[in-house]
Amino acid sequence: MPKAHFNKDITGYLILSILAESDGNFDAREGSVIVDYINKNFPLGGNLESAAEELSRLEATQYEDKVLELAQDFYQESTDKERTEFLRFAMKLVRADDHVDDAENKLITKLFEAWDI
Repeated sequence: MPKAHFNKDITGYLILSILAESDGNFDAREGSVIVDYINKNFPLGGNLESAAEELSRLEATQYEDKVLELAQDFYQESTDKERTEFLRFAMKLVRADDHVDDAENKLITKLFEAWDI
């Protein structure tokens, strides 16, 4: 099956969603960061159905590989400034519940490394 390719905004949404799920506990404060991201990047609303479907098929063991794949897609369509801005959202999300879990830390570190930041 061919890999689905999403634009950078949807790719960012997917990365944030995986980060939020990676510790096994989707916290409402994390959800709030994702809503902020959606409001900023989808001012007219967006069709996130295919992205949500993609997420629903992922197992926790696939999160790291998926984040790295999505990071490449995001990188190809973004500027340095957009990546830096996105990383602010990502850091805000992993800190939202006042605890950075090992799984979250590993994924956010992989994201920084993938973008050589």
